[in-house]
Amino acid sequence: MNQKNKMSVQYIARLAMLLAIVIIFTVFNIANIPVGPIVATVYQVPVIIGACLLDVKAGAILGGVWGLLNFWLAITGQTTDVVALTAISEHPFGYFCVSFLPRLAVGVVAGLLARALTKKNKTVAYLITGVLGSLTNTVGYLGLLYVLFKDVLSRVYSIDLGAVVKMVLTVASTNGLVEAIVSAILTLAVCKAVNALERKK
Repeated sequence: MNQKNKMSVQYIARLAMLLAIVIIFTVFNIANIPVGPIVATVYQVPVIIGACLLDVKAGAILGGVWGLLNFWLAITGQTTDVVALTAISEHPFGYFCVSFLPRLAVGVVAGLLARALTKKNKTVAYLITGVLGSLTNTVGYLGLLYVLFKDVLSRVYSIDLGAVVKMVLTVASTNGLVEAIVSAILTLAVCKAVNALERKK
């Protein structure tokens, strides 16, 4: 097997493994890590890792699959998220945008960041990509959810529209920041471990 074919097989194998993790995390809802009083979600981590270790295309595929799975679970009623169920019953396409676009953006943004930064310092690149990749999901998801479904949030949580803004900002500044830090740590640990294995080979 020549070097090009070997790299192609390695690429496909890594992408398939990360896709399996994304699917398992999403379908079984098991990517939650308690950090003190906050539960940090790490669904974005395999997407960011794939973008770092592979490329922008891999990041986009992983993020896209994650987003599509989220939408599928909501539209088939296989979620306990009341906001998702209410939003999708009123505006399916709007909720598709909320589910899909931020997750796709995570893979693309992470891939572009990794490509630009890893040539200089891989450790710093992985940390920055982990943070900004996670924040892309937080800001994109909460931002679109507020813009398209602030009335739904108001009804579901029995609060006025002014309180919806405060709620969204609170979630972004607490859970969002914790998730960004956790994402950075996990991205750095996994990517450095893979790099170390590659050097040994």
